[in-house]
Amino acid sequence: MYCLIKEWPNKMATLMTEDGVVLWTFNNVEEARQVWQDWCSLQKNRISNQVEYLGKSE
Repeated sequence: MYCLIKEWPNKMATLMTEDGVVLWTFNNVEEARQVWQDWCSLQKNRISNQVEYLGKSE
């Protein structure tokens, strides 16, 4: 699974799938990244641990 993190102007960050399905919105990018990494660890690396930072929304 490949996920993206989008940061909003208010510094919140959304974790979403590559086809745009929103999984959750977090207080910041680091929190979103940590949750994704924790979830990957729980899956015992059955998925690829890939995440991309989309940057700030303008």
